[in-house]
Amino acid sequence: MNKKKMPPKSIIFYKLYLVNIVITVVFICMIAIICSAFSSRLILKNMIVFNEDMIEEKSSALDERVRQLDEAVNVMIGDENVFKFLMTNEYYYERPTALLRIIRHFQNICSNNSLIEGICLIDAKRGIAVTEKTKMGLDDLGPLPDYRKQNSFIINEDGNERQLEFVKVFEPVRGEKDVYIILTINEDTFTNNLLIGSETEMVKSYLMTRDGDVLSVDGVADIDPEIKTRLQDQVQSAEKINMDGQNLVLYKNRSEVSDISLAAVQDYTYLVKEAGAVKKIIIIASVLMIAAATVIIYLFSLYVYKPLKQLGHKLQGIAAKGQPEKVTNEYSLIENVVNELQTEKEYALPSVVRDSIAKLVMEIFDEERFEHLKLILHQNMNFEWNELVITECENKEARGTIINRFRELIQNEAEIDGFFAGLTADRCVGIFNTSFDYDEFLHKIDEVKMTLENEDQIRITCCVSRSFKNRENMNLVYSETLRTLDKTFFKGKNTLIYEAAPVAEYKNEYYNREIENRLTKYVTEGSMEEAVETLHALTKDLSNNATDIQYTRFVYFQICNNLIKNVLELGGKLPKEYNEKDIFQSVFSAESILDLERMSEKMLQACIANFERREKPFSPNVEKAVSFIIANYWKDLSLDDVAGAVFLSSGYLSIIFKEETGYTVLEYITYIRMQKAKDLVLQTPALKVKEIAEQLGYNNVQSFIRYFKKYYGETPMAFRKKDG
Repeated sequence: MNKKKMPPKSIIFYKLYLVNIVITVVFICMIAIICSAFSSRLILKNMIVFNEDMIEEKSSALDERVRQLDEAVNVMIGDENVFKFLMTNEYYYERPTALLRIIRHFQNICSNNSLIEGICLIDAKRGIAVTEKTKMGLDDLGPLPDYRKQNSFIINEDGNERQLEFVKVFEPVRGEKDVYIILTINEDTFTNNLLIGSETEMVKSYLMTRDGDVLSVDGVADIDPEIKTRLQDQVQSAEKINMDGQNLVLYKNRSEVSDISLAAVQDYTYLVKEAGAVKKIIIIASVLMIAAATVIIYLFSLYVYKPLKQLGHKLQGIAAKGQPEKVTNEYSLIENVVNELQTEKEYALPSVVRDSIAKLVMEIFDEERFEHLKLILHQNMNFEWNELVITECENKEARGTIINRFRELIQNEAEIDGFFAGLTADRCVGIFNTSFDYDEFLHKIDEVKMTLENEDQIRITCCVSRSFKNRENMNLVYSETLRTLDKTFFKGKNTLIYEAAPVAEYKNEYYNREIENRLTKYVTEGSMEEAVETLHALTKDLSNNATDIQYTRFVYFQICNNLIKNVLELGGKLPKEYNEKDIFQSVFSAESILDLERMSEKMLQACIANFERREKPFSPNVEKAVSFIIANYWKDLSLDDVAGAVFLSSGYLSIIFKEETGYTVLEYITYIRMQKAKDLVLQTPALKVKEIAEQLGYNNVQSFIRYFKKYYGETPMAFRKKDG
């Protein structure tokens, strides 16, 4: 029977396919094993912690019940008859009447305490025992267990009967008398809510005495002797063991007030088996899912491989050209076609030039790649100087026109060779080689820029690097040129940027209090022209000298923010948008220094307009208050003084005065004093600053100087000297 041959496919295709499948299977199996093992350990750990907390809680309840028994013993021996009976050997206290009182006392204790079923007081010296029922001799009581003078719990078993006894030993008369008090405990009441477990549960708990006697609830099988021995010797609270194929956790918590312990045994064999079963299920399910995915991936791969094979057949003629053997491997075929396209086909040149220029300027200079570009673009590149040109244009559709204009420059100028290509949608880069000096080359680039703007209506930002000879430094020059391109912040977009000379380092004294104080002075005087002129001078200085954009933003932020603070301190009332947060956002979102200047100028107009609004006429009451202040500004005036002079309340005067003048009463007093201070400083040069301050009502000359500087931007002496 003839088998249908499968179409030949690339060996690489099958290798990659099989390797991916094997790696996926191994990876998922490892995840399944790790996850199942981790989850079973986590579950067991949480179970152990939960059981430890539960046993500790029940141990606290156990200690509380032991304390109840101990308290019952104290009540029992605290009775007068019992106490005298214990402390003496006189037979007087063994008479029926005295013993009857003791027995009745014992009966009351048993009836009032649900834990106690019986009481037995044994006087070894007398050889008698007194119970809640009768008095008897020790011979009648039968053989006594070996109490060994210990205050502890004992489990007595007689056939199928089992008694839990609490024993306390006393020595009322040292060396002469031993007394045993034995309480027979109601086992059900004592173990209620203390012991848990049954034949079907994983955790079973026990009460264990120091002698190894064990007490458990009904339905719990007898404890294994080996487990019993381990529990008796166990020190730590929880311990994992493996015994006869069983996985067990043993818990033990000793009572703090007696020799009894609360022990528990947890069988987690079932958990281990279930974890193993889950692990197998996960692995089997994973393998099945991988098998299904394998089939789907294979079918999809065939779907993808088919057009790949068709593409290979279409390119066969191109790739086989000049090759001695026919290529049947599709991947090798496409690689050969791409290599040939990169070296010979004209329609592959744009991508080749773009990628090559990007690698030359951004990575380590590769002489072989550079020579390859020279060969395919027919450029000699033998002139002395090299230049890099970077252009940016917001009109992404104009990139082709920009590239053509610069290539025309290369073709038309005999003394310029180079490569030019677009790297991104809005950025192009050119590598130029020329014999022109730097100024002549800049002139040629500027002509191309003007042609684009005038004839093609395309505005671009063009940045020209410094001249360099060593092409191996091309990547460093490109980085420097990109930093120079940031100067569009100072020069504006669509300009020609270059480095004709080293840029001077910016100086920190561009920001100082003098500019801020001068602007404050112009605002208070209403001198808009002088304020704008000062702002223009600052912008021009920073545009020509500063190189750090963030520092420039900082200068404008400090000047604007502090100017606003000064205006507000002087009683100004500005719109809400003039606050520190909004000023910060405006300054650090500006795209150019011109944006900063326009923002600052707008803020100056708002400040000056605010002071101009104060020149409006006032109401009669406010006018009286203003006249009173002008007549008495040199006194130590308060709001109450001014309000009393115009026969108004302080609160009402504050409201109408602020609304009409823009000042509070105290701010207006300061304003009048500063107007008078200016006249005194300029017109009476013989007066000292301290004397002027005293005439204006300032007891502290430093306060006067601080207010004067806020108003006029300078100290009184500097203001006088400058005017003179």
